[in-house]
Amino acid sequence: MKQIFKVNSEIKVLEVPLPNITNNEILVAVQSSVISTGTETLDMKNLSISEKYEDKVRLANKLLEIYKENGLAFTFDALMKKLSPAEHLLLLNPIGYSNAGVVVAKGSHVRNFNIGDRVACAGSGVAAHAEYVSIPVNLACKVPEDVMLEEAAFTTIGAIAMHGIRRSEVSFGETIVIVGIGLIGLLAVQIAKAWGLVVIGVDLNESRLELAKKLGADECFRADDPKLIDAIMELTGGNGADAVIIYAATKSSEPVNQAFRMCRRKGRVVAVGAIGMELNRDEMYMKEIDFIMSTSYGPGRYDINYEMKGIDYPIGYVRWTENRNMIEFVRLLNERKIDVQSLISNKFGIEQAVEAYKSLIDHSQNHVANIFNYKHEVKKEVINRTILYPKANSANKIRVGIIGAGSFIQTNHLANLLKMPDKYELVAIANGTSGSAKSVGEKYKCNYVTTDYHELLNDKNINTIIIGTRHNLHAQQVIDSIKAGKNVLVEKPLAITLKEIELIKQAHHENPSVKVTVGFNRRYSTLVQQLKKEISKEAEPVAINCRINAGYFPPDAWFHDMEVGGGRIIGEACHFIDLVTYLTNSEITDICAHGMPLNQKSINSLDNLACSISFKNGSIATLIYTSIGGKSMEKERIEILTNKSSYVIDDFSQLLTYNSKLSNIILKVKDKGHAQLIREFEKLIHNEESLILPFEHDIRISQLTIELVMKLNNLL
Repeated sequence: MKQIFKVNSEIKVLEVPLPNITNNEILVAVQSSVISTGTETLDMKNLSISEKYEDKVRLANKLLEIYKENGLAFTFDALMKKLSPAEHLLLLNPIGYSNAGVVVAKGSHVRNFNIGDRVACAGSGVAAHAEYVSIPVNLACKVPEDVMLEEAAFTTIGAIAMHGIRRSEVSFGETIVIVGIGLIGLLAVQIAKAWGLVVIGVDLNESRLELAKKLGADECFRADDPKLIDAIMELTGGNGADAVIIYAATKSSEPVNQAFRMCRRKGRVVAVGAIGMELNRDEMYMKEIDFIMSTSYGPGRYDINYEMKGIDYPIGYVRWTENRNMIEFVRLLNERKIDVQSLISNKFGIEQAVEAYKSLIDHSQNHVANIFNYKHEVKKEVINRTILYPKANSANKIRVGIIGAGSFIQTNHLANLLKMPDKYELVAIANGTSGSAKSVGEKYKCNYVTTDYHELLNDKNINTIIIGTRHNLHAQQVIDSIKAGKNVLVEKPLAITLKEIELIKQAHHENPSVKVTVGFNRRYSTLVQQLKKEISKEAEPVAINCRINAGYFPPDAWFHDMEVGGGRIIGEACHFIDLVTYLTNSEITDICAHGMPLNQKSINSLDNLACSISFKNGSIATLIYTSIGGKSMEKERIEILTNKSSYVIDDFSQLLTYNSKLSNIILKVKDKGHAQLIREFEKLIHNEESLILPFEHDIRISQLTIELVMKLNNLL
């Protein structure tokens, strides 16, 4: 399918795979989409010298903050990655957030939509300028037959205008001033009139003010009219407007301070657009004005549970969610209370994307909205892949398909297998979104990309799968890969529930010839391998102290979500339970842990624990995993004591030895075992002697880690 992306502030129309749908999503064949005149063209306009200077000052201040918090090395590395042309060119940013079309497929949990329904869709980069989009259920609403899909495509932008008015809490007969008569402002004028409000429009553009009058505004004034405040006072009986809503986008603070002067005592000023915020406190204070922000389409915006998981807010508690705002806007369209046809400056096909944006930038004062109309054939059954670099596959190589090629997989597994071109061959990549699949596929020049990992499992040319998706997806993808007869390397964790573990065990029992391993890479580190050889000579019990300064992440990070990430203990601490087990060369006989209680201030995530482990051969280990340590301290430190000798692995950069025949080892480059894991995986697949442990070991470690977390939460 075709989709529009922004690449280095340039508009590109690219061929990408169809988006995949989850259980709570619908697949929509788009018929029309609207260019948001302000938001989408903001960084395409030529900046003045002063604006360029301000941008450079902001960048310098940001770099200074990063330096103060993370140090010089981290800051330099981050800057180099940002400036790297090779990396930067691969950033495909999907644009568009307001469209309409027809449902052609739906997820298994979708109950309120049917195939064939006409719908309006919302979501930045979700309801994109594309022939097909996947939309979560709370970001779509049905469109009646009497409303053209071309009109319904304005629904999201209308919901933004509507939420701004709702935030002002005005009621029938009250007066509002709408500052900024662009696309959103013109929709706001019509919504306000439909609700029985007295509407005053303010802008610098005469033609926009004239259009606002035609669409129902009671009065309109130029923003630079010296008599503006007096005129509004006269229209409101000397009181001032009940509310002023600012839809303008400007770095100047004049619109907001002017709004305070237009507003009555105890009135409200609502900011919808991005404006300067140097506020005149005296004006606010003397009138006791409420200054309020309006966030996008309404309650639910930026809430993952609402938008992505489809969990609605009960109407008895939240009357107007973003979805119910969308429904209300469509109702107003259906009753012909809103005219969007008057706002359409030009209509384009998707192949005319560059021209469409250029016309808005070059004629920003004259054009209100441009739309794309799509004439593509609606396909209900498609092969969901985009061919990039077709080539014959080598029969004697390990032919790899990657499910989830995020930054970790690219930096480690993908980079390392590409260093072994005589052993591995990259065939295809399945990524979550069309744009990410396309960009990664182009970077690594694979045969094809897709958003549906089943395409890889059904491809007879692929015999091995590497999985690097979010944690809640691992188990099912491992099971599906095993059943498809593919060898599997899955990043940790293997699973996030005991039920998933049992299903994986069953799948592997039924397909024992399939080679499967988890990315417990620490055991393959050069330092670990050297140490294990040394301490294995005496076959004595060992005492291990493993301290992980994991670093802080906010509690709303996805891996803290127990349904998605399973928490950091399952997601990362499993590494070190595996490592100490590997070093002791024994089975765990007992494991217990104590978690640090939450105080919602410095400790607000379940990622701080002390763990004690005993082994069959008499060895013991302790694990401290914490997120409350200082950033400047090394992340990982493992101390091993045995047979009157001591060893320290310091952040996998050096091995320090004490009273041992083994000398200190200092590496030039930190080695956490990723490269060796890929080499050992190749040996395993070819039935050669390999350091990779039996899959049953990985299953056991995964199971013990899950049980440990369950005990901490009193669930086991």
